[in-house]
Amino acid sequence: MTDPVPNLGNDATATLFDAIDFAVENAETTESGFVPFVLAVLPDGEKVATRYVDSEENFTVEGSVALARQDLAAADPLPRHVALAWDGFLTLDEDRTEAVFVDAYEQGRPEGVRFAQRYYRTSDGLEMIGNPLLLSHRPEPMLPRPAGPGGTGRMAAIARIQEMVDRRRQEEPH
Repeated sequence: MTDPVPNLGNDATATLFDAIDFAVENAETTESGFVPFVLAVLPDGEKVATRYVDSEENFTVEGSVALARQDLAAADPLPRHVALAWDGFLTLDEDRTEAVFVDAYEQGRPEGVRFAQRYYRTSDGLEMIGNPLLLSHRPEPMLPRPAGPGGTGRMAAIARIQEMVDRRRQEEPH
């Protein structure tokens, strides 16, 4: 059986479309763009939503998305899969429209995907333009590689142990 979305299994695909739906709901409530968020499914199956704000005084979507990516790159515990959503504009064939964007990634896959759902604002709310579009495959994983022999998890653990040893040495009387 083929995956319903390239590079995503069924559960990750469900999270992707949950994120698109939630992003559309958020876009409907504010014309100035919503605070970017991540939907993550943890190893035990728990679903977690987290919003990211780069600055309380001078909020930017770009900075908040970058902050979310930075947080995901150091995720612990390592989620099974994630979806990062934000609001913006999409230009296709010289037609510029508002759209919600979602980058999704499933642990262990070679790359993630980027989808967009275009919409128009009307007096009655939002009117969707077609179905969500697969814009691209994202070559870089949004999550760290799983820990394994010689992997980054092992190196991080060694670094944490070394920090503890160094702190104890500093605390000992000379």
